[in-house]
Amino acid sequence: MDEEIFASIINLITKQTGIIPRESHKSGIQNFILKRCDELNLKDFKEYYDYLKSEHGEFNAFINGATVNETYFFREEAQFTLLKEKLFQELQKQNLNLQTPVRIWSAAASSGEEIYSLYLLANYLGIRTQCIASDINTSVLAKCEKGEYTSNSIRKLDGAKYHVLLEKYKTKEGAIVFPREISEKIERRQINLSKTDALFPRNINLVFIRNVFIYFTMEMRKAIFEKIVNESLLPGGYLFVSMSEIASIDSSIIPAALEKCCDGKIFYFRKK
Repeated sequence: MDEEIFASIINLITKQTGIIPRESHKSGIQNFILKRCDELNLKDFKEYYDYLKSEHGEFNAFINGATVNETYFFREEAQFTLLKEKLFQELQKQNLNLQTPVRIWSAAASSGEEIYSLYLLANYLGIRTQCIASDINTSVLAKCEKGEYTSNSIRKLDGAKYHVLLEKYKTKEGAIVFPREISEKIERRQINLSKTDALFPRNINLVFIRNVFIYFTMEMRKAIFEKIVNESLLPGGYLFVSMSEIASIDSSIIPAALEKCCDGKIFYFRKK
C-alpha cells in the first residue's frame, strides 16, 4: 500500500464530508479499497484514488463502505429515561397550543435504531410525532427504510428498560421487523452535515446528534451547532449529543442561543 496515496484518500474523505477517520477505522477503509480494487480490476491504491476522483457514483459507494455505523435500540438508556419522565411532556405542552406534532430529527441516524427508539417511546407516551432520520450513508438509510434488524441491534444491558416496546415486533429468531405502517412514519434524508449549503430540516423540537462530533474538527463542530440552532431547532427545543461526547464539547463552540442543561448525570442542550 502506498502510504502517501492512502493519506490522500483520507484527506478526500475529510474534504468532502468533514469526517476525520480515526486510526481504529483506517484498517476497515483499507480493506474496503482492496475489495473494490479486486471488483473493479484495479491494480493498486493509486488507480483506485484516480477512479474515486473521476467517478461520482463511486465516491458514494466509498462513503457507504468506509463510514462507521454502529448503533442499537435505546442506546444510552438514561437519556431516554429523561425524555420519558420530563422532556417529552414539556415538548408536548409547547406544541399543544399550536396543535402540531413534536418534530424529532436524528441527524446522524445510521441504520435507524435511534429514530425508531425515539418514535416508539413517544408513541408509548401518547405523543404525536414527525420523525426524520438523516445520514450521509445511503445504504444505512435504505436499512432504516426497510425496518428490519437482527438481534445485534439489541444490547442485554444498555436500553434493556425499554426493550418491552420492541416485543410486538420481535420474531421467533430474535430479530426486529417493523411493519410498513411503522417504517413509513420515518422520513429519511441524505444529508452531509459538513456542507454549508445542506438543507437541514426546519421547525425541529428535538435533535439527536450523537456519536458524530468525535469525527469532526472543532471548527466543523461549531459550524454544525450554529446551523442546527439557526435553521432547525425551535426555541425551547432540545439537542442531545452522546454522553461520552459532552466533555469534549468546548464552551467556545456552543452558540449563544443554546444553553447547557443538567438533570442528575445527564447533560443536554436547550435553545433559549
